Amino acid sequence: MLSLALLSLVSSALPLEELFAKVDPSVVTVRVGTKSLTENASGTVMVVAIVTGSGVLVHGEGFVVTAAHVVESAEMIQVHWLDGFSANAKVVSLSRSEDIALLKVDSLPVRAVVAQLGDSAALKPGQRLFAIGAPYGLEHSLTQGVVSALRTNDRPGLMPKHLVQTDVPLNQGNSGGPLFNERGEVVGIASFMLSQSGGSVGLNFAVPSNTVRTRLFDEALPYIGVGLRFIPREVAEIFNWPWDAGFLVETVRPQSVADVAGLRAGQISSEVGGNRVQLGGDFILAVNGVPSSDTAGVAKALRALKVGELIKYDVIRKGKPAHVEVAVPAGLGVPLLTKLRKQF
Repeated sequence: MLSLALLSLVSSALPLEELFAKVDPSVVTVRVGTKSLTENASGTVMVVAIVTGSGVLVHGEGFVVTAAHVVESAEMIQVHWLDGFSANAKVVSLSRSEDIALLKVDSLPVRAVVAQLGDSAALKPGQRLFAIGAPYGLEHSLTQGVVSALRTNDRPGLMPKHLVQTDVPLNQGNSGGPLFNERGEVVGIASFMLSQSGGSVGLNFAVPSNTVRTRLFDEALPYIGVGLRFIPREVAEIFNWPWDAGFLVETVRPQSVADVAGLRAGQISSEVGGNRVQLGGDFILAVNGVPSSDTAGVAKALRALKVGELIKYDVIRKGKPAHVEVAVPAGLGVPLLTKLRKQF
């Protein structure tokens, strides 16, 4: 019989070794299989790779939070637990702009441990944090540090709007893993680092837990298999685009409803303000008649849709207007996520 343990809060900080033992079983390693095509002297070659990231179980129904960039191009996703248990998973919701994704695993270990989401608004510089993840594939590695700063990005869309800056060492493989406070609550999801060497130099960034709660549960949107990036007017002007703010389609999951409907992903990798952006894909000007510049209105329109109803995109494709309609897929949708949110 499946037994779920919900991590209880403590009134005062436990020694780090006790906290680590308490929360580590909630942390998972996320292995992702990807396929890509590349050109060489012999022609087109398919490259298959396995990417490793981290994640954390946040709900007893089998929901795992990780980073969007870890899973957005996945052909296959496997989640691995501390006790050796593993299960396949699929993406339920994903925000490329906020770099967070919600996975649903097919099954859970007998003694699954669920981590609690904390209140990231309560964080202050100097507060102690620790991370658990799989840097360079070294699973369940513990690193510690402090909150360095709380950042608000002035150019939302290119990177998450709100960020926790920390000197907790984070490296390749930590992406998607949790940052815990001294109460054992998840207060951030590891996103990226700034480094010229490729290794951690103490400039590391995580998406706050309140963003996770809002975007993946409170304001969950139907997932159709696309990775979108909001491009504000100021950034559109950098590219000399004559259109107002919109959503750039960076990735489209193969055989997803978006792929079948004909939304097109970017093929050209570019750098804008230190951020990698996939250009050349569809640029969405309006969703169900709502201008893309009205992000709140777009979100409201999408959340109101039921399974089978159409998402109608007005797009620019290679400089010309086009129209794409995508049916909201069946399965785990917004109503269930909203119900799950109420169980926190």
